[in-house]
Amino acid sequence: MAEADRSSVPPGSGGQASMDGMETAPSVAPDNILNDMNRAQKIVESAQHLAPQVDLNSLPARQYLEQTCVPILLQGMNVLAKERPPNPIEYLAAYLLKNKHLFDQK
Repeated sequence: MAEADRSSVPPGSGGQASMDGMETAPSVAPDNILNDMNRAQKIVESAQHLAPQVDLNSLPARQYLEQTCVPILLQGMNVLAKERPPNPIEYLAAYLLKNKHLFDQK
């Protein structure tokens, strides 16, 4: 019966058959997560360049944060995930202060 269970998992599906025949979720490598974060950041950056300048005070909270904080936070968290320092909060704070000029609103 174990042979039938294994053959029920489609080849290339990414999952693995467990002993009960159920497919388990494929594990996600940290590199894939970092690549997804990099792609998301590039999308945000390109959208910011295309979007007309808007009065930040008139934006809803979420849009304000997406336009002002999210890009540098994504980059900082990407670096944080790669470096894995023993003091992540201090590291992220230092990163934000050191690199804020790269993300300043023009």
